[in-house]
Amino acid sequence: MSKRLNRDTAEVSTLVEGLAVVLREAGSDLDSIAVPGFGTFKSVKTEEKIVADEATGERTLLPPSITMEFQTSIVLRKKLSR
Repeated sequence: MSKRLNRDTAEVSTLVEGLAVVLREAGSDLDSIAVPGFGTFKSVKTEEKIVADEATGERTLLPPSITMEFQTSIVLRKKLSR
């Protein structure tokens, strides 16, 4: 990626790590991040639930979790469909 951007590898690494930090913080706050022309990162929280093992019948509590979903923008979809 650094060659395509004509930038130093360390600089690109710092930028990618910064993006990851921003996404993680926004995700933990259940916020969305919109990148014009690219898409939107949305945080989705799943509630805790009880699941049963079919073989043993043992019930287990799964804790709540937060995942990031990505929805592409219309501009990106049009560029990718060409």
